[in-house]
Amino acid sequence: MSINRQVGAFYPGFYPCPVLCHYMSKLDPNIVSFDCSEHLKFCKDMDVTSFPAIRVYQRDGRMDRYRGERKAKRYVHLLHTFMALFLYRILAPQPLEVEVNDDNIESLSAIDAVVIMAHLRAEDWDFWDRFKALAKAYRDRYSFILSSAGGKKTSSMTCYNNIDDTKHETLDVTTIDALESFVKLCSDPLIPELTRRNEAEYTGSQKSLVHFFASSEETKEAFRKEIRPLAKKYVDFLHFTITDINEYPDMPPILGLKAGSKTGLVLENTNTGDKFHYKKSLAKLPTAAQVEKFLDDVIDGKVKAWEDPAAKGREHEEL
Repeated sequence: MSINRQVGAFYPGFYPCPVLCHYMSKLDPNIVSFDCSEHLKFCKDMDVTSFPAIRVYQRDGRMDRYRGERKAKRYVHLLHTFMALFLYRILAPQPLEVEVNDDNIESLSAIDAVVIMAHLRAEDWDFWDRFKALAKAYRDRYSFILSSAGGKKTSSMTCYNNIDDTKHETLDVTTIDALESFVKLCSDPLIPELTRRNEAEYTGSQKSLVHFFASSEETKEAFRKEIRPLAKKYVDFLHFTITDINEYPDMPPILGLKAGSKTGLVLENTNTGDKFHYKKSLAKLPTAAQVEKFLDDVIDGKVKAWEDPAAKGREHEEL
């Protein structure tokens, strides 16, 4: 990173930043950090409202901010890779113009967590303008590559999600809305963490939900790693999701689990409202085979839907 650019990291006094900043200080001497509990006015003047905040400031006045996850464990684990990618996206020209072929497709498709390629026919300059605008809007999060369409009859887009090892293609490149929908399709995690912000998106998707409750980042990542192949297999019918039980302790009782539960696995049919509980012990993380057996048992009628006692009580009062 050249001397006319600087990365600022802002964090509150209670945040475990000594570990985080230890890694950051080794990356570049132009990386600086500010403890917002000690420099409250400065952080307020810089419009810092959430922590930790990582931003790139350039001499010409431009500022780019990281918009992804802000969890310390994830940062420390991936920080070197994250910083390199973030700076590359911000400082390198986007999109990268290169002729994609059989010799370089494997390496180019793996340069970032999410890589979006446009295959452009010479006459489709409107698509080029839309793709350029798309790359500018999302350049802090993903990498964009522009290539000729080669022998293809129409322009198209290909997207690689290297976290979930998925690939998507589309010929619908006629509008910016179509392009943005395609980016969302590709970048959305296969096994998302369910929050109040995205809950409606998944409950309204007409797919059933497999809820897994976890209390640590390690358990979440282990569940994703184990269940990812199963999530791919049933992607057209099911959303596998994770809920942080520390952040949402009220969620287990809503799905029929005991109040105070530390973990749980529930299949919810969002169309009928039926909820099916995984009855086996979760002292150890369930395997993909065990979860698939549970799903098969639900389909075969071997697992009965949970009956809400409160609903029964209301029915009795009506009678």
